[in-house]
Amino acid sequence: MSRHFQAFAGIGLALGGTLAVPSIASAQYNRVPDPNATRVLVAVFKAGEKGLGVQAADALRSRMTSEFPFKQVYVLPKTDINATLEASGFPITDALEAHDQRALATLLRADEYITGTVTKTATGVKVDANLVLARDNALVQPIGSYDVKSVGDAAGAISKELKEARKQLDGERKCINSAREQKYDAAIAAAKEGIVLYPRATLARICMANVMITQKAPAAEQLAIAKEIVAIDPKSRPGLAILASSYRALGQQDSAVVSLTRLLATDPKNPRLQKDVVEELASVANPRLAKPVIDTAVMLNPGDPDLLRLRWRILLATRDYKEAFAQGDELVKLDTSFADTAYFALSAAAMAADSQFQKAAEMAAKGLAKFPGSPDLTFTQIVALQKAGQNQQALEALDKAIAAKIPVENGSYLRVSLLKDLNRSAEILPAARVMIAAGDTSTALRQMVVGIANDQRVAASKSNSPDDFALAVSTLMFADSVTTGAAKAQAQFLLGATYVAFGQLKLTQSQAQKQCGLAKEAKNMFADAQIMLPKGGATNVDAMRQLMGAVMQLDPAADQMIKAFCK
Repeated sequence: MSRHFQAFAGIGLALGGTLAVPSIASAQYNRVPDPNATRVLVAVFKAGEKGLGVQAADALRSRMTSEFPFKQVYVLPKTDINATLEASGFPITDALEAHDQRALATLLRADEYITGTVTKTATGVKVDANLVLARDNALVQPIGSYDVKSVGDAAGAISKELKEARKQLDGERKCINSAREQKYDAAIAAAKEGIVLYPRATLARICMANVMITQKAPAAEQLAIAKEIVAIDPKSRPGLAILASSYRALGQQDSAVVSLTRLLATDPKNPRLQKDVVEELASVANPRLAKPVIDTAVMLNPGDPDLLRLRWRILLATRDYKEAFAQGDELVKLDTSFADTAYFALSAAAMAADSQFQKAAEMAAKGLAKFPGSPDLTFTQIVALQKAGQNQQALEALDKAIAAKIPVENGSYLRVSLLKDLNRSAEILPAARVMIAAGDTSTALRQMVVGIANDQRVAASKSNSPDDFALAVSTLMFADSVTTGAAKAQAQFLLGATYVAFGQLKLTQSQAQKQCGLAKEAKNMFADAQIMLPKGGATNVDAMRQLMGAVMQLDPAADQMIKAFCK
C-alpha cells in the first residue's frame, strides 16, 4: 500500500458523512443524486503548465454535468474532491499517480473516473482522455486525443465520445456477472453486444478475452482478441498480458518478449508489475533478455527487496557471477533474513560453477553454521570439498552427516566415489555390495564396479598373480550379475578376457609343475572365455576376435596337458 493510499484511507471515516451527500456550496450540485446513478470522478489532468490540468478537468466536469442525464450519471462535485484532497494534505492542483487516482475514486465511491493529459500547442491544446473503471485501474477505455483551440473545445469532444464509449458498459457488466455464474456463452454474447454498440470497446473485449482464457480457448483465438484490444489501446495492460501469454503458448517467443517489454513500459515504476514481467521474461526466453529489464526496474525503484532478489536470481541464471555475488551481499546487508538456506545453497552452487570450489565449501559451511543439519547445504559442502581436492575432509563431513542421520542426496554413491578418489579400493566393493543389496539402482554405481574390476584385471596382468586374477574374476562376475545394457556387455567382455589371461597362467603353471588340476582349471577357463567373449564382443570386436583366436590355440594345449598329467 502506497503512502498516498494510506493517507486517503486514514481520512475515509472522517469524511464519510461529507461524501455521502453532495456539498451545497454550489447551486450546481444542490440536488441529491439518484441512488442508482453511476458516480463519475473527473480527476485533475496531467499538464506541463501549472493550472492547465485543473482547467481541463473543470471544463470536462462542467460539460458532463450539463450533458449527462442527472439520474443516470452523477458527476462528483469539485468541492467534494478538493475537500478530500485537502484533508489528506494533497495539493488540489496537481494530478495524482494512477494508484492514488483509484484510491481517491474508491473513497468517493465513484464507479468510474476520467483521467487525462493536456499540453499547450502552437494552435491551442492537445488533450488525451481515458475512462477507467474504479474496481481495477487496469480496465481502461481510451476516449481519444484531441488537438483543439481550447480546453472547452476538448471537453465538448471528450464528453461526446464518452457517451458513445459508455454504451458498452451494460454489456460489460452482464459479461462479468454471467462469467461469475459460469454462464460463459451468455458472457461472450453480452460482451459482443457491448462491442456492437461501441466498436472501439476495450472493456467489453477484455471481459470477453478473460472468459476465453477461463474456457481455455485456443491460443490463436486469444491472440486475435488481444490484438484487437492492443490495436485500440497500445498501453492496455490486460491486452498486452494476454498478447504475451498467447504468443508464448504458440511458441512465438520473440513476440512474447516484445509484448512483455511493452507491458512493463505501461507503468515502469510499478515494482509489482516489474517483478511479474521479469519473471515471465526469465521463463519464456534466455534470461539475458530479462537482465536489462530488471536493471531498469532496480534503477527506478532503488532498494526494493523483491526486485533485488529477482535480479540476483537472474544474474545467477545468466552466469554473471561477479555481479550476482555482489548483489547477494547487498541483499544480506539490507535484510539479514534474506540469508536463508536457499541463499547459501544457490550462492555456493554458483561459486562451484565458477570453479571457486574452496569458496563454495566456505559458503556452505557458513550456511550450516546458521542452519545445522540442512541436507542441501550438507550435500553442497561435501561436493565442493571433493571438487576442491579435499577428499578426506569431504569424506569426514559425509560420515558425520550419516552418523547424524542427515539425508544427503546420493549419499551412499558419494561415499563410494570419495573412497575411490582416496584410493581406498578395499572398502569400495564391500560398500557397493551393501548398497546394491539394499536396493540401490543407480547406473553410475554399477559402472564404477565395472571400472574397479577392470583396474583389478590390469593389476593382475602386471603382477601375474593367481590371487590377483581370482579377485578380478570375482569382481567381474559380480559386475555381470548387477549390470544391464552396455555396462553388462563390457563386464562380460572383460570377464572373458580375464579368463583367457588367467587360463594361460594356469596352463603355464601346469606345465611347470606337471599338475593335472591346473590343466583342467585352464581348460574350464578357456571354455568360459568362449562363452563370455561373444556376449560382450560388441564393445570391442577386434580385441574379441584376437582373444578368440588365442583361445583356439590354447585350448588344444590344455587338452594335451590333461592327457599327459591326468592318469
